[in-house]
Amino acid sequence: MATYDEQIITILAKAGERGMSVKKVSMQLYNINCTLFSTPDFNDIHKYVQQFLFRNSRLSQSLFCNETRGIYKLNPNSARAQQLALIFAEQSDNEDDDKEQSRNTSPDLSLSLFDEWF
Repeated sequence: MATYDEQIITILAKAGERGMSVKKVSMQLYNINCTLFSTPDFNDIHKYVQQFLFRNSRLSQSLFCNETRGIYKLNPNSARAQQLALIFAEQSDNEDDDKEQSRNTSPDLSLSLFDEWF
């Protein structure tokens, strides 16, 4: 179940400051883990997400915080959550830079439909 924990943290890091409901986190976790050959039970995943988020949001320095009922986000007062947010921001910036570079360096090898061959 350690991968579920990491995936939940990643999902909530992507959600940002607005956070995400338990049901949406469960749906995304379910979609991540669905494959052609194995389909996990959604109710089991939902129960696990509920328990994991509740367990890790009890204290003021916990990884997650729950400001409104059922909406969780990374706790801005937690040092670990701040570090995870920075790591995630750096990764997304690097991915954006890589996409830009690949767009700029790849030559256009497509055929023109409007060239005359006569």
